[in-house]
Amino acid sequence: MVQGNSDKAGQGIDAREDRVRIEGTLTAGWASVDFTPSEPVPLAGYGHWADRMSSSVRDPLMVRSLALKDGDVGVILVAWDLLMVTEDLYQGLRSRLADTGFHVLAHATHTHSSMGGFWDGFLAARFMGRYRPWAMRHLLDAAERSARSAIASLAPAEARAGSALLPGMNGNRRDPAGPKDEELTVLRLHRADSDAVIVSYPAHPVIVAERDHHAISADFPGEVVGQLQRDFDFAMYVQGSLGAVDVLFPDDKTLTSDRNIELMAGPLASSSASLARSCAPAGGRLQWLAEEWALGRPDSRPLFDSEGWKPLDFPFRKVANFLVRDVPPRARVSGFRLGSFALLGFQADLGVSIGLSAKAHARERGALHPVMASQTNGYIGYLHLKGEYRVAPPASHLEMARYENAMNFFGHDTGDRVLEAACTALDRST
Repeated sequence: MVQGNSDKAGQGIDAREDRVRIEGTLTAGWASVDFTPSEPVPLAGYGHWADRMSSSVRDPLMVRSLALKDGDVGVILVAWDLLMVTEDLYQGLRSRLADTGFHVLAHATHTHSSMGGFWDGFLAARFMGRYRPWAMRHLLDAAERSARSAIASLAPAEARAGSALLPGMNGNRRDPAGPKDEELTVLRLHRADSDAVIVSYPAHPVIVAERDHHAISADFPGEVVGQLQRDFDFAMYVQGSLGAVDVLFPDDKTLTSDRNIELMAGPLASSSASLARSCAPAGGRLQWLAEEWALGRPDSRPLFDSEGWKPLDFPFRKVANFLVRDVPPRARVSGFRLGSFALLGFQADLGVSIGLSAKAHARERGALHPVMASQTNGYIGYLHLKGEYRVAPPASHLEMARYENAMNFFGHDTGDRVLEAACTALDRST
């Protein structure tokens, strides 16, 4: 089912804004499609030898598309309620939309309770379920319908942007003394007939998977969108920097997933709505930003430099590097800038330090409300700055930190190179 513009025409928005004349050359359109499987499917996000099959549907899975066009520049942002975007999924969508002339940003909200089975390979099967050729077609069909509907609905729009701190909703799972990104960022697109709001806040959507392991769910990003669409015609959730970032997950064994989702999504949705109503015009022209380069050979290493050499380290590295040999060795940073708002997508669980550094650089270039999005246009693992692999954290966080280390597929220098590319892309914008 395609869902586009509704009849709400900005319910909950100050009515005076509907009388504002929309000027400029920017046009925007949006649409969404339900891709919830009708039968049990393998779920992605946790390691299992056997497929983790779904047994129920808590809430639907959606793919949402936002189209932006300004002069000769067109960008289509497509966000699935999925764990990740693989190279094949990204390239498949690019191929299907090539005739539109739009630059493509393929994003996943990173829910750990959505369908898997769309990445072929031994390691992928352990985390996403055995490969099923129909799954890729299913995802691409839904995304193409959503994207084309969004492009078809393009209409003059005004962009507004804002950001604010929302503490207490996430934390650093890699180092208790490590940095956190608690910034909520909103892009609002106001049209004469309707309003859309794009929200970004970094946190791992694992609430439903941890409390109801076999339920299909968009997790808290889906709930945030649902609550926002009571007042706005369209909403989309874009994940921020996820490397080292956890989620609000109270240590209460009796807490249900519904209650935990409510505790997470409620403040995010209400804060986003308030911010959207008060944010200032973004101004500026739409610009496409992109950098791409070749990576070296796989170089997965779980241990920190301070741990020295351990007997199991070398054989683990050999096995890990063999398992990720099919990951395409191409790195890219891509996104767009619209005046005071910028969104850069990274094909990784982007480390929080990289995201914060890239945000600071964006602000130096006048993009006061930047989003650094994980899980975009492919996947090359977890990325942190090189210095964050030197000293091991306390034992309480060591297991998760080693996991993220091992999931850095192409070596400890990769994160620094990605940050450099992000800064270069931003330097080319105005």
